Amino acid sequence: MALGIGNDIVEIDRIRRSIARHGQHFLNRIFTQKEQDYCYKFQDPAPHFSVRFSIKEAIAKALGTGLGEHLGWQDIEILNDELGKPIVLFSAKAKKRFNDPQFFISLSHSETHATSVALWNK
Repeated sequence: MALGIGNDIVEIDRIRRSIARHGQHFLNRIFTQKEQDYCYKFQDPAPHFSVRFSIKEAIAKALGTGLGEHLGWQDIEILNDELGKPIVLFSAKAKKRFNDPQFFISLSHSETHATSVALWNK
């Protein structure tokens, strides 16, 4: 049974400019160290940061809270399983608040945009 759905799209250049303007401060506020390590494996990390930014927004929409008082950027971590499939991990605080939420996610990016869909599953 689906409890919520969210989607998001972001311009990759917007995230690229934020990284250029705010550097590590921006990255540390939005992304976990594991997410940063993954994205920096690529010659151009901006699309990979962008799609993770997008899916965090989509997950927050599906949960119905947005990002802010009840759910922070660091409460959501997007990693990949052994086959490369993206998976969602939540902080202990988020697990407790949302009763250990489970998600199906889909991520995609083109040269200019990153998009994602999140389905909160029971």
